Amino acid sequence: MPRGSNKDYSAKITENLKKALTEMLILSFLSKKDMTIYEILNILDKQSNAICKIQYPYGVIYRMSDRGYIEIAGKAISDDRRRIHYRITDLGREYLAKITDEYHNFISGMNMILEYVAGLGEDD
Repeated sequence: MPRGSNKDYSAKITENLKKALTEMLILSFLSKKDMTIYEILNILDKQSNAICKIQYPYGVIYRMSDRGYIEIAGKAISDDRRRIHYRITDLGREYLAKITDEYHNFISGMNMILEYVAGLGEDD
């Protein structure tokens, strides 16, 4: 008997994919310009039709900062809120290039497999 519903399993897959791609997405934005977390979240939400939401962005930001991939570019007060702008570092650019290549290679491999599977049985 299955332990969970297909919906629960699907949600877990989606969440794992988001976690795997979050660093790449954030670094991609920061490779274009310095941004606040708020700006990044808004763009992700808008450009993905609310599909790519990051639940806990500060954990990712702090982890990437600790690893030297990003750094604080500046701080400002607006609307009684402190806004921290982040920038990508040279190490972050290297890491972004590496994970972007890995992403493209993986997706390419998956597409080849799915195309193969789709063609199975066509020659019978």
